[in-house]
Amino acid sequence: MTAELRVIATPIGNLGDLTPRAQQALATADLVLCEDTRHSGALLNHLGIKKPLWSLHAHNETGRIDSILHALAEGQVIALVSDAGTPCLSDPGAELVAAVRHAGYAVTSLPGPFAAAVALAASGMTPVPFAFWGFWAKKSGERRSQLQARLLPGPDGPMSHAFYVPGRDLDDVLADLVAVAPAAKVCVARELTKIHEGFWLGTAAEVAGRLGPEQLRGEAVVLVEISAKPAGHDKWSEAQLTEKIIESREAGHRAKHAVAGAKHQAGSRGRVVGSAK
Repeated sequence: MTAELRVIATPIGNLGDLTPRAQQALATADLVLCEDTRHSGALLNHLGIKKPLWSLHAHNETGRIDSILHALAEGQVIALVSDAGTPCLSDPGAELVAAVRHAGYAVTSLPGPFAAAVALAASGMTPVPFAFWGFWAKKSGERRSQLQARLLPGPDGPMSHAFYVPGRDLDDVLADLVAVAPAAKVCVARELTKIHEGFWLGTAAEVAGRLGPEQLRGEAVVLVEISAKPAGHDKWSEAQLTEKIIESREAGHRAKHAVAGAKHQAGSRGRVVGSAK
């Protein structure tokens, strides 16, 4: 077989969701890259497949690339999986895929589970357009800034936003949504494809009131449908203003012109929160 990288989606909970094509692609690969060798090893054992496993995660992806390219140069077929779902989408692999393509090797993507799409399809919320944001910041202040900047309606109407939240942070995230977008439609989807799959819909405050301690475990997909800009979206933070000034300075503008230009842009959108030094 010709050397290639196979990006393979794996089940997010129900092993029956692994496609026959994905199983065959794993069985015929020379090497499997995975986030956690124990987790993916259990999946391969379930399938009766024995392959060398190399770990590839957020902390070692960059360092692994040269050895993976060397394996491809030897003609090996390499499979890439994540712990659950589709690699590269809020999981490791995107940097590797770019490097493999840049080196001239083939990359094949085998479709399968993607938790955000699974949740959106069953939520009854606006499916198109939608944005996927992965995980938000862990600190509430930073997270609220992200929510305020990114939760926008679509160009012609409502738009849904999907992101992942660890169960332990769900209460805090819903509190942030109450503050940033209190009227928005919210859906929390948990245990997708499993026996205890559940969906909770309403405003953030309504959903928070219905979730018990047993729902604050594991990982959830949170969907937010926005039909109007959140209050205060047009305010620029001090960090945003500073970023614009730095960009202008790097482009060669004098300091006073960079400051004036950034403040003018901020003024065209709304007031500035804080001041740039």
